[in-house]
Amino acid sequence: MKKQGIFLWVIGILALLSIALYAYRNYFSYHTTQTGLQYRFLKGDPIAEPFSEDHYCLINYMIVGPNGDTLVSSYGNDTLVEVPYPPVATNELTEALRLASPGSKVEILLSTDSLKLKNSSDYKVQLLPNGEMAKVVFDLEKVITNQEYYEFLANKTFKRALAENKQIDLYAEKNLGSWHLDTFEMIKYRVLNDSFESKGIWSAPNLISNAPIHKAVKQVEFDVVVKRLNGDLIIDSRLEYKKYKAEYYGQIHPIKALNILPFYVDENMDIEFLTTSDYGFGSKGRIGVPPYTPLSVRIFNVKPIQ
Repeated sequence: MKKQGIFLWVIGILALLSIALYAYRNYFSYHTTQTGLQYRFLKGDPIAEPFSEDHYCLINYMIVGPNGDTLVSSYGNDTLVEVPYPPVATNELTEALRLASPGSKVEILLSTDSLKLKNSSDYKVQLLPNGEMAKVVFDLEKVITNQEYYEFLANKTFKRALAENKQIDLYAEKNLGSWHLDTFEMIKYRVLNDSFESKGIWSAPNLISNAPIHKAVKQVEFDVVVKRLNGDLIIDSRLEYKKYKAEYYGQIHPIKALNILPFYVDENMDIEFLTTSDYGFGSKGRIGVPPYTPLSVRIFNVKPIQ
């Protein structure tokens, strides 16, 4: 009995220590500023003096929900997130950023109500319950001048274009056919139905940079299949039992390719285009489509709408 009592006493002490350690890590280890910001440094130290406004921050960040699940994260991206250096602290996020030094990692506590106002575009954040506490963690990798930022941006854009076009070239190699390239728009294309008697126009150089075939009509309707280059299906109009429409110089679709390319496909033709993310979902992506994803866009059954 005595040994059992000692054992239970040890278990109780360990449980209390665990609770105390949890409370310290999650509540008492935070500092609070005069404005009420709760923060702690997971790596590095606060900056002695903030930078001037003519700087940019290169960061990685993640948003953690009340239950500890990661809702948003940039850590898997192949490039850092660019944020203008805040000249003044206008909210919890900019105040924390002005406290951080290059190379440091900061965690802040933020109410879900406030977080939902600041990140209204993310559906996972919008689904959070009100009245609870979430966390925002960010690594401030670098702080650079405006001039350095422009150089960084140009270099990133160049590398991004190379990476996307490499994916397009690999797809074209695996899917044999008479591929042609518009060197201005960086779009590859091929005719899928060989029976079209006027398909010779599709071997013309830089076809997408020239006037479209349907330049005399205001609208066209068409069938379309959009996929990632790994084969993941994004859109198939036949499965939706509807035709898609495009308006000349219009912005009906969030995918730029569907606003422009149908006007270059003649009736009875079946064309597959390989486009960079500029013609797709761009830097933001969407559910199931990561940022900067090149696409396969097949357009067929095009009919002008007078």
